[in-house]
Amino acid sequence: MVLVAVLAGFLVAPVLNVLIDRVPSAAPLRGAREGEATVPMSWLGIPAQPWLLRAGRTAHGPLPRRWLAVEVVTVVAFAVMAVQYPSLELVALLLLTASLITVGVIDLQLLRIPDRITFPTLALALPLVFAISWYRDDLGSFKAGLAGSVGYFLLLLLPHLIYPRGMGFGDVKLALVMGLYLGWMGWTALYPLLGPMRLVLYALMLGCAFGVVFGLVAQLITRARGAFPFGPALALGCYLVLLSAGSLRA
Repeated sequence: MVLVAVLAGFLVAPVLNVLIDRVPSAAPLRGAREGEATVPMSWLGIPAQPWLLRAGRTAHGPLPRRWLAVEVVTVVAFAVMAVQYPSLELVALLLLTASLITVGVIDLQLLRIPDRITFPTLALALPLVFAISWYRDDLGSFKAGLAGSVGYFLLLLLPHLIYPRGMGFGDVKLALVMGLYLGWMGWTALYPLLGPMRLVLYALMLGCAFGVVFGLVAQLITRARGAFPFGPALALGCYLVLLSAGSLRA
């Protein structure tokens, strides 16, 4: 399963590079684009921008190093998730991992999280989580996922309404996806509501802690006060809590 996840990471990461470059500006995913180092490759009709496969260069010069960073992070994140979940759940968890990497990088670059990433992820995750729960004869976990999704959304909606500049609405909408997974993986028959919400709260607290650290680092580097991306901190908190879900819900 780990080897399969690593291979999936190598294949998925170049596709994420295309999404990161083009989705925020609503540009077509295929074809040439002014300012880009090279035209995306076509992998069975899916556009991809690999760095490793091209050895980091084209005839026109070096490729962006950010493409390499996305490839390395995706492969490592997929592999670590496969070590923890060598089971059917891995398919759904890799979908979330890819989405979190994509929105995290976009938020770092542009200080926003596109709906064109968040909502398609949610649209794919809902039936996938339901199908796995149904196959496991455990629809209670799917209901817990729905509760986690709504709960995390409401937890982030409040600070957004109080101070929109501190908590963007893109983060709030992303909580729908993260909460679905946290509630799903936090389900226990003994604590049908407390279990899912406990993982949501753990992820939120960890994300806030990372956010403080990221904010301080950003201020030290730029020597200026101002907005900083909160999405990567929330994404990292969610990912780490999911990795530890088995022990946290015990």
